[in-house]
Order: sequence, then structure tokens, then C-alpha cells
Amino acid sequence: MVRAELTVESAQGIHLGPANLIANTADKFDSSIHFKTEYMDINAKSIINIVSGTLRYGDTFLCVCDGPDEKKALAAMKELMAQDLEDLL
Repeated sequence: MVRAELTVESAQGIHLGPANLIANTADKFDSSIHFKTEYMDINAKSIINIVSGTLRYGDTFLCVCDGPDEKKALAAMKELMAQDLEDLL
């Protein structure tokens, strides 16, 4: 299991478009990927779960990856979340 604290850099937070990008990226890995906040455990492979997390600009969360490709999964989540996801839509 690997983990890292990440920050939402998208100015508009995580709405449906960015949630789709995150879930599509997470689906490429065999490992489980979860975003843990003070209140929720968000499955990063579920668009609905991500949107329901109401992550806003500047929010921080713990990204936890567990499985055979966990290091690659965490690196991909770090790279994705470091960007303004609006630019990728």
C-alpha cells in the first residue's frame, strides 16, 4: 500500500468532467485507488463516488493505492491532480 497527500488544483473543483478524467485514469490500473477525506472514503474508479466527494479547489485528501501496480497508480494520480483538470477537458 502506498499513499500521498494530494491537493485539488482545478479552479472549479472536481465536478463531472474532471471526475470522468480521474475515473478513466484510475480504471487503467489493477490496484484499488481511494481518496480519503475527513468525512469520506472515495473510490477513484467511480465517477458518482468522486462527484459525491464534493472536492473543491485547495482541498487536500489522502490518495491510497493498494495492489500490484500501486506505485504507478499513485504516480498517475499525483500527475493528474497537480494539473488544472479543466485544461484537459
